[in-house]
Amino acid sequence: MSTEPRRLLVVYTGGTLGMQLTERGWEPGADLAGWLADLMAEHCATVDWELVSLEPLIDSSNAGPDDWQRIVDAVVQHRESHQAFVVLHGTDTLGFSAAATHFALAGQGLPVVLTGAQRSFVVDDSDAPGNVLGAIRCALDERFCQVAVYFDQALLAGHHATKISSTDDHAFDSVNLPPLAVLTDDDELIFTEQPELGVDRPLVAEPKPYWRSDLVVLTLHPGLTAERLAAQLTPPPQAVVLRAYGTGNAPDNDPALLAALSRASEAGTVVVVTTQCPHGAVELGHYAVSQGLLATGAVAGGDFTTDGLVAGLTFLLSQDMAPEQIRSLLRERISGAETEKV
Repeated sequence: MSTEPRRLLVVYTGGTLGMQLTERGWEPGADLAGWLADLMAEHCATVDWELVSLEPLIDSSNAGPDDWQRIVDAVVQHRESHQAFVVLHGTDTLGFSAAATHFALAGQGLPVVLTGAQRSFVVDDSDAPGNVLGAIRCALDERFCQVAVYFDQALLAGHHATKISSTDDHAFDSVNLPPLAVLTDDDELIFTEQPELGVDRPLVAEPKPYWRSDLVVLTLHPGLTAERLAAQLTPPPQAVVLRAYGTGNAPDNDPALLAALSRASEAGTVVVVTTQCPHGAVELGHYAVSQGLLATGAVAGGDFTTDGLVAGLTFLLSQDMAPEQIRSLLRERISGAETEKV
């Protein structure tokens, strides 16, 4: 293991952390560069670091695949000159961006930490200083070498982190995986033992850039009609993340509803099933009521969050893969991600 200190690149995309109050509400525009320079001088004076701002700065509600690729490009373009990366990002879609960054950089051993804040650094009780300093500390730690989210003293796997609160400082959780590390009140950074998952390996050898695909997230609910579901699948999208019940269950007493999903699959739509439950995994076929979904050609999304599946499917669609190739890769690498070892 190298004993040379890591050189740090901070990538700034926008978000609440660096916002100022305007007539329209909170928007990017505060002096992030000046604030960060002061923060680093006070707490990280010996760190060799550089700031790159991805213009235009945005509220993360406006983030999409093009913005994911800008983050990936910034990391890749600086990987020879820098060995640690912190991405300052809005919280609303941070989970999607973290998962997207993970899939694009999987297996490269690059320490990339995404973080943000619930309140701008311009307010007295901002959580920005703690989150930024914690993210920097994790990125510079020689024990860390993957994509993650740091928030409220916890380092979370990038492909399993999701936002759980719009107001609390503890805004993110690592769904179905323990935190990678925690920062104790005694200022000790403790890394935890993690399962090795197949998804930690690259999904493709030479990833192509992200592009905006025709993907839709659908949620089952009692009383959903086959006509409404069919309308949402017309014309057939490239992919569907279907938020089903429990371990991947759907009503099997409405043949027309399942037929709408079957028609979409036959037309080339990749249907991936996740659960509406905050925790747990999808296991199609565990209950008899889920056999109907299996028959439509749907694929289980394992223990992934909606954020992770949207990012993962967008990544695979960006590789120009045929639908059956994507389904096969999902079955091999995603559907059983909660138990697959490498």
